[in-house]
Amino acid sequence: MFAEMFNIERELIVALSPYTTFEPRTLDVFDAAQRQLSDLRVESVCRVLISDDPDAERKVTDLLKTDPEQPVVIPFTFDELTTSYDEFFLRNRFRQHFYTRDLFAFLSPLRRDLYFFGRSELLQEIINKHRSGEHTGLFGLRKSGKTSIIYAVERHLRIHGGDFLSIDCENPSVHGLRWFELLEKLVRDYKRVRNSRFRIAPGPRYTETTAADSFAADVLSIYRSADPAPLMILFDEIERLSPGTGSSLHWRDGSDFVLFWQTLRGFFQRHQQVLTYMLVGTNPSCVEQSMIAGHENPLFGSIPGQYVPAFTVEQTREMVRKLGRYMGLHFDEMLYAKLVEDFGGHPFLIRQFCSDVHKACAGDRPVKVDRALYGKVMTTFRRTAIDYLSMIVSVLRDWYPDEYDMLRFLAQDDQDTFASFAQDHATYTKHLIGYGLMTQSAHGYTFNIEALREYLNNLHKYERLNLSDDEKVAEISARRNRIERLLRVAVRNALRAAYGRKKAGERVRGSLSEKRRVSVGTSDIDILLSRDTSPLYFRELISVVTREWSALQNLFELEKGKLLLILEEVNESGRPDAHAKYVSEDEFAQLRLYLKKLETILDAWTQ
Repeated sequence: MFAEMFNIERELIVALSPYTTFEPRTLDVFDAAQRQLSDLRVESVCRVLISDDPDAERKVTDLLKTDPEQPVVIPFTFDELTTSYDEFFLRNRFRQHFYTRDLFAFLSPLRRDLYFFGRSELLQEIINKHRSGEHTGLFGLRKSGKTSIIYAVERHLRIHGGDFLSIDCENPSVHGLRWFELLEKLVRDYKRVRNSRFRIAPGPRYTETTAADSFAADVLSIYRSADPAPLMILFDEIERLSPGTGSSLHWRDGSDFVLFWQTLRGFFQRHQQVLTYMLVGTNPSCVEQSMIAGHENPLFGSIPGQYVPAFTVEQTREMVRKLGRYMGLHFDEMLYAKLVEDFGGHPFLIRQFCSDVHKACAGDRPVKVDRALYGKVMTTFRRTAIDYLSMIVSVLRDWYPDEYDMLRFLAQDDQDTFASFAQDHATYTKHLIGYGLMTQSAHGYTFNIEALREYLNNLHKYERLNLSDDEKVAEISARRNRIERLLRVAVRNALRAAYGRKKAGERVRGSLSEKRRVSVGTSDIDILLSRDTSPLYFRELISVVTREWSALQNLFELEKGKLLLILEEVNESGRPDAHAKYVSEDEFAQLRLYLKKLETILDAWTQ
């Protein structure tokens, strides 16, 4: 029964703590015990603690909240198990701690193997290349799992006695250094990693003219000072040290990149047994460019531009099925392929979606996750996933705008512009396919992640080109109507702040014609400028803005004359006549600029 309810198929480690006060270090005994037992014998995700501390359950629960990668710990007290209890007590305690843990909701990189899925082949490939004296590169967008893979490589090398040196290129203490200063830092960090007694000679040995020779001499001495073992240098966030994207000027626009890698390449060619390096980042352009700063790129052709692969159906099934069953969620077999189809095999998005499934399954467990529940959660997830999707593609938007624009053109179904980019810039297309964002077939290009296509399309829905006359009219009408509603709210709030509610209404009525003042009667400001039911026309709103400029001018970032010109143009654009139906491309482009300006201003005041 327990095996079926909680997916427990192997033996559990049970720890007894006779102390009346629970201490966090108590949990270390589980790791010590597991190291002495076969992995095939004991369950790694669940452990049982029996403590003499009457408050052990609360303390364990609070402790696990601070470290979500910990296994599930089922706490009991001595008193609970020595007094009368029944099968339901044990079962309910297991249910409480299994089914309340969200094992999918990991937002940070995984530092342990326990919840690390689907990357064993890639990990072994990286390790084998290192042992063979080959360099590696690993590239992917944010949340693709790069950092989790780095941690896995480090764990493997640490367990098997390998030397590694991790360089966080995003750290100002790294990218702020000149190329020769960074070489000296590598040497000192290598000495620390090797625990070497070699004494680095004092003096200014790492200058622009001496750094390369000093680096070679010092690294060889440190390498030979203990049992020789190859070193892997992992450069994470390599963009921060790369041309065009470097965080410091000397890496971004100078020749430091070329000089640094000339030194490492020259050393490696003479001493291939000493070290290899692994470059990890978003975009492999730093190894694809043949020329940099007027020099040959030392990395060109020497490091493969490998991407973090998407999960296959089988890898998705392994992760979702295993974690889901621990949480009492039994996914229908057909849903694993559906997850890969909907999220392009992106493990982070799959995890977050399954986390939402967990949250939607309040009540008794185990529960069957079928297609109906899947569809229900997907409807809400598409709205909540915006932040995740923005996070994933933000690096493209900020650093590689041409590739981002290609995605935007594809999302907007602008095939002609996309095809033009794809033809002229084959590497851009290669990168986007490598990221797993889109795929290519004999019939063209499509998105791998449908939610991303919808996100980009909505984000840039008013930037499409080559619209038909009807599409132009529809866009102008929708944006004009929204601006009118926002303008009512902004003007109402500003006038109420300036005059008070009663006088603000009088000021608005005073801006109208005599006939219209009679029509609106004594309606107060909230009725006159109601967001959705205001009786005023757009032109009358313009009259209010004109008459009350002294109270409203702080709302707008424009001079009065410029603002009134824009408002008049927007008002005219909404007339259902030939002007609106047959606006020229130039007029439409200008109107878009006006609409965008007003939207930016009014959104800031009405959010």
